[in-house]
Amino acid sequence: MSALIDAIGALVIGGLLLLIMINTLFNIHAQSVDIEQQLILSQISENIARIIGGYLSLAGAGESGSIIDSTGVHRLRFAANDTTFTSVLRTYDIVQGDSTQFGFPLEVFVDGNRELGPFYLSEEMQITYFDENDNNIVLTNGLVPSVNLDDIRYIRLEFEFFFDAFSPADIPGWLRDDPKNHIVLWRYFINMYL
Repeated sequence: MSALIDAIGALVIGGLLLLIMINTLFNIHAQSVDIEQQLILSQISENIARIIGGYLSLAGAGESGSIIDSTGVHRLRFAANDTTFTSVLRTYDIVQGDSTQFGFPLEVFVDGNRELGPFYLSEEMQITYFDENDNNIVLTNGLVPSVNLDDIRYIRLEFEFFFDAFSPADIPGWLRDDPKNHIVLWRYFINMYL
């Protein structure tokens, strides 16, 4: 009888150890997928930020008049010569769209044609405008007043990309810790000073 109880006890303990090992392997796999997603997200976010920074560096190139137009907290429109340095003046729009089931779409348009995006943001994009004296330009109804458009000398562009986390389907989204990458770009419009 004692041997039977020992055998049942060993079976229970062995079963528990096997469950612990399987659970540990699943958690290690889930963590490795989340880490891989974070690395991919960081690479993608850096590439997008670099490309948007490149577009912003064109602001005012070859244009002597007012270069910034109809700006707001979720949109920046500016004029510049294209990247071939011809005399063709182009209009660039960096726009965050309305919320969708995937997030907030971020797109870049050149002369009304989408050139980049959509890339989905977890939070609304924020653009803060500053004048040459480092004063924040106050928005009116979410837009820069037209009297202040020529005063803009640099901006702070803030956005956050995300991936859906690896987790079982029965865990609701608000409980998951989705990988996110928060980016802040400060861009001086150097071409306005030239």
